[in-house]
Amino acid sequence: MSRHELSGYLVPAARELPSNAEYLAHLAVSAGDKRLIRLASNENTDPPSPRVREALERAHLDANLSPPPVPALRLALAERYSVTPSQVLVSAGSTEVIDATLRTFVRAGDEVLVPHPGWPVLQRRLQALEARTVEVPLDVDDESWRYDVTSILAAVNPATKLIVVCTPSNPTGNAMSLDDVRRIAAVGLPFLVDAAYADFDPDVDLTGLVHEHSNVVLTRTFSKAYCLAGLRIGYAVGNAAVLDHVDRFLVPGSSISSASLHAGLAALEDDAYHDRQVARIIRERERLLPALRALGLRAWSSSGNFVSVDASGFDDGAEELARRILDGGVVVRPLYDLVRISIGRTEENDVLLAAVAAAVGR
Repeated sequence: MSRHELSGYLVPAARELPSNAEYLAHLAVSAGDKRLIRLASNENTDPPSPRVREALERAHLDANLSPPPVPALRLALAERYSVTPSQVLVSAGSTEVIDATLRTFVRAGDEVLVPHPGWPVLQRRLQALEARTVEVPLDVDDESWRYDVTSILAAVNPATKLIVVCTPSNPTGNAMSLDDVRRIAAVGLPFLVDAAYADFDPDVDLTGLVHEHSNVVLTRTFSKAYCLAGLRIGYAVGNAAVLDHVDRFLVPGSSISSASLHAGLAALEDDAYHDRQVARIIRERERLLPALRALGLRAWSSSGNFVSVDASGFDDGAEELARRILDGGVVVRPLYDLVRISIGRTEENDVLLAAVAAAVGR
């Protein structure tokens, strides 16, 4: 049977979903030239804690064995959140457990409320489920983006099956107050809170949500503050019965690796290294923001490990601005009408600022 003949058996989403290769093109660019500074993926450009190296060496001793269903990392996270191990689900990056949560609650045609602009991967996964995505626009001015919680609540109707919020928001950088998150949780619908960037918004502690509301699934990642994007470690915290159902959408025995579990536990236990990373990134973020504005760009305040700038004034929009910055040796991420710039080390951010200055003719 030819490939053409097989196409008739494809589900609609298989034909309609955009290419992952296109979405991840920035990684191919970075891999193709090691001289480039990669500030496109919201990675941490520092290596992980030295304890992670030691843990990965120890991982060699049991790499031949499948990891246990309740690994030590799960127990440590449960202790940190003051919950039972059954209220924690560890996964291969928070993306995996987010996708499993979507599949737990959403069928084809179901309505899901999401802010816009938002994380493109979330939209892709909902498209794969053939869900009906209802986008609630963010407010924006020259200084920042903002969630309109009143509009989110007003959009809830009997067809709504799930509400999803990312705070701090990717790619816009704005965060939601704890009171506003609670207002949404109080609706009682399944509520997925993507808190991948919460480390960089230290004044807002979302931990209490999982103790107060059984409908909340809170997801976190080790990719940012813990410098472990390449090892794919994420987790969800929530109601035990809810997470039991979410877990059923993960392939048994085929999620997070034993090596990643070793590394994640070592990183989690090195609070001092984590705290230094967070402080460094916040310090550089607050230096970078006014510097980008001084170059004439509309740069929005951020509570994440990135800053986004308005590229709508360029003829080819964000793609053009990203190409110009690439000419200066820095890979950044065009998304919608903005360019998202991950926070690097001081010397990397200095190169970034020089590349931006050249890109805007300053």
